[in-house]
Amino acid sequence: MSALDNQAFNQAFHRGMWAEGLVAALATLAVAWPLTQLLREDTWLVPAVLMVGLVALTGAVLRTIDAPPSVVSLGQLALGLAGLMQLYLRDSLWRGFLPTSETLPLAGELLREAGVVLQTYAAPAPTTEGVAFLVVAVLTLTSISVDSMGVTGRAPASAGIPLAAGFLVSVSNSGQAMEPWYFAAVAALWLVMLAQQGHRVVTAWPSDSRRESVGSDDVSSGIPRHKGLAQVLGIGALVAAVAGAAAIPHLPPTFFGEGLARNPDAREVQGGTGEVSFTETMDPTQDLRNQSQEPVLTYRTTAPRLEPLRVTSTEKWEDGRWVAPDRDEGPIMPVGEQIPAPEGLSPEVPTEEQTLTVLGNALPAPHLAAPSPLASVRTGNGETFRYDPTDATVLLDRAAPRYEATWLALPGGTELPEGTGAPLEDRSAFPEEVLEVDDTTTASIDDLTEEIVGDETNDLAKAIAIQNHFRTEGYTYSLELDPAAREDATDPIGGFLDTKIGYCVQYATTMVMMARHEGIPARMAVGFLPGEVQTDGSRKVVAANAHTWPELWIEGMGWTRFEPTPRVHAGPPPAYARTPAEGAAETETTTTTTRTITPSVNPTPPPTPVEPTWLDRLGEILPWLGRILLGVLVLALLMAVVPFVGRRYREAGLRSAEDVGDEVEGQWTLLTRSLQDLGVEPPPARSPRDMARHYEGETVLNRRSTEALGRVTATLERSRYAPPAATAAKDAERMREDVQAVVEDVRRDTPWNVRLNALLLPRSGMDGIRAWFNGDFRR
Repeated sequence: MSALDNQAFNQAFHRGMWAEGLVAALATLAVAWPLTQLLREDTWLVPAVLMVGLVALTGAVLRTIDAPPSVVSLGQLALGLAGLMQLYLRDSLWRGFLPTSETLPLAGELLREAGVVLQTYAAPAPTTEGVAFLVVAVLTLTSISVDSMGVTGRAPASAGIPLAAGFLVSVSNSGQAMEPWYFAAVAALWLVMLAQQGHRVVTAWPSDSRRESVGSDDVSSGIPRHKGLAQVLGIGALVAAVAGAAAIPHLPPTFFGEGLARNPDAREVQGGTGEVSFTETMDPTQDLRNQSQEPVLTYRTTAPRLEPLRVTSTEKWEDGRWVAPDRDEGPIMPVGEQIPAPEGLSPEVPTEEQTLTVLGNALPAPHLAAPSPLASVRTGNGETFRYDPTDATVLLDRAAPRYEATWLALPGGTELPEGTGAPLEDRSAFPEEVLEVDDTTTASIDDLTEEIVGDETNDLAKAIAIQNHFRTEGYTYSLELDPAAREDATDPIGGFLDTKIGYCVQYATTMVMMARHEGIPARMAVGFLPGEVQTDGSRKVVAANAHTWPELWIEGMGWTRFEPTPRVHAGPPPAYARTPAEGAAETETTTTTTRTITPSVNPTPPPTPVEPTWLDRLGEILPWLGRILLGVLVLALLMAVVPFVGRRYREAGLRSAEDVGDEVEGQWTLLTRSLQDLGVEPPPARSPRDMARHYEGETVLNRRSTEALGRVTATLERSRYAPPAATAAKDAERMREDVQAVVEDVRRDTPWNVRLNALLLPRSGMDGIRAWFNGDFRR
């Protein structure tokens, strides 16, 4: 590589600010460091590093080719959005590249999923795809902001704003007082950014041969040495910040600003919240232990018999645990279609509609709680839903603060038609999962099931016998399980049967497996017990009212609820599943409460409906926001055309140059048009020296730039009036450096609004567009 090529390479590297871009990227990643303590899995980490690296690389490359700052930022934003879509929204892209009408709704769904997780779980929260998308998107935007301000905009002090915002959100929710190394990492990298910019500014000052008078003293040339003072100030500020952070008392931490922070109980580190987690895990253990009295549901009903509020169900049992259903599979009905009649319910079975009016609902979308089987659902604020007939579950598009549901109930004392519960004739019509018993479980339940069922052939009678076994044979309800009955045990169902100690999950699971052993399709439902009655006649359901129960397919009744969990923690079985003794001993209005309060004749007004959450509002405005952002992006891309055309127009003479003389003239054109963008009118067509005097009078140049302007005019004069051999290629190359020095000096002293206009709407760009339309600007 020649000395000229090496110099050009160094200048391009210097112009690209590669080192500064690297430090900005590291500072952004340092902001995300506390998130490793907030999220359970690190699946977001590699995509975050890739996206931050992509933003930094894009900025460095665009700066290297001397793209305008606005183009640099827009290029980073465009590639950042493209990268996010490739990572998380690829399935919605046309041919895997262009966004479609499904892209924005999918992004909104991922954000809603992230909101549900971050509001439901205490740290560390599970890193679902939605959470990873949210974290990586925020870090990508933070990286673009930091790079645009601190590197491209050469204002690292301003870049501290997005760094501080991201840092405070993550570190204040880490579950403990702020660790000093989190702050030290971000502060150190930010100080490095400041130092890099300071060094760049100082080295751009006059050359070593310059001497200037300051007051009565003559200051020698060279870079002033303020390193010692800067080090003292920087170290002092860092020590003071760390010491102050350690000394200031910390309030109990919250989680991601929302979620736990929305409930007063959640501000206690050990306190519960009004949120539930079983909708994601299918295991209500955490909810059953929740001590919060924040309502999950508040409702009224006139039904004479209270029933559990069903949320969802599952038929998948894997590795000793229930797995949430996959809603991407199955024939989910379109929005707006009515809920069909319950599958398998004979018209000969008498039913009556009962109504539930929900006054306040904190369940996140898509979940809805109501007794089963559902007949209809009506929401109050325009929420829509779809119905999954495979497991009779309603899926809301967004949380419904209020809604009304009707369900079909059997009237008291109903006689079931003859033939109800007859053995199934065709089990092949059911999925394998609802009849599957894994090998480990089979060994534990075979003998006991056959002993309980005996010679009975009717499926309903079999189910009642299995149910009553758990309610009458000395089983104990407890959340504290023997190790043999826990989820990670080799045979959790066998451990439960041996110890006879468990909670609703163990009772429901074991009955499901026993029913399957007898050839009865069975699954597990999850929801809530009816909750506590309030003084105004309404009922309040809290997280600790979470409950599970088995649903069995009974011929003539369809999917039917049973209640094997002991009465003290679950209430009585449904009327059709009781023995005569139970029917006499337990009144139809028995509930989980130990007291009965008769609603007053004139009840107090219903509670004020729950205000929509920020996620609800986000779901409403996302489509409009997407259109606005698309319009802004299109406008920004159109505005980016003007700076691009301006640069092409300023450099038109250089691209068409065929010899050294043409290149010199091209450099002079570049100088005049660049200064014109900065508000300096071009000189009249006179001699080079007269034109130089014009610029000296119209601008304020330092000594270095004045000397550079002198060399520029001398080269132009020699090129125009001296023999061609008098001007060499090295003269044109030196002229390029001098032109750049003059323009940069003028730009530094130009008001910020003029500089901004020169970046976004340069006069050369408008002149270039007019020249293009006139046919004068073709290259």
